[in-house]
Amino acid sequence: MNDVSPGNPCPFLRALVSQGLLPDGGASLGEVTQTIRRVAATGDGSPDLPAVAIRAIALIANGLGPFSLARNATSGVRLNELRNGPLDKKGAGSGILDSQARVVDAELKRLATFASNKTDASGRTELGLSLDELTTMMDANFERAAGRRRAVDRRLMDGEWPVLLKVLGKEGPNGRYLAVADVNTLIKERRLPARMAGPLKKGA
Repeated sequence: MNDVSPGNPCPFLRALVSQGLLPDGGASLGEVTQTIRRVAATGDGSPDLPAVAIRAIALIANGLGPFSLARNATSGVRLNELRNGPLDKKGAGSGILDSQARVVDAELKRLATFASNKTDASGRTELGLSLDELTTMMDANFERAAGRRRAVDRRLMDGEWPVLLKVLGKEGPNGRYLAVADVNTLIKERRLPARMAGPLKKGA
């Protein structure tokens, strides 16, 4: 696996860097957009993420000032400089990664307390989180951050876990869910689930 800078606080992007799909330094808006859409397409149901939304987020990822916007537009996104940027919730989120991007096991275990048994398409039972359960978790994260949160932090969460559900989620008889095992793999091992990694290697 490639090394990933602590300045990249996003578990999904950290996995892409670790697997060599994106550089930790500068990556053009087009490269970031194309890579994320290609990875998403390998998920269950071939999710299609809107390119316009990805590019807009990438454009402001390193700062909202005119210099930062111009730099991102011309020189690309610096994934190793996302921490403390406008998209960083600064501890108001799940808390699964600390300020040095180290995994906080207690917070990872806490996430599992919001999950329940789910059945995948093959009939296998595993622990997972539906959109409603993810929403309950995000609301709880926002509430416990009282006194150190920004109003925008709750909206930023909606661009994280629900999108992860869309990309990494599995389709079951009772709807789409995010498997806790896949979250552990993404965060602790910095890699995508095997069912997605295979198609990526084949150039899907």
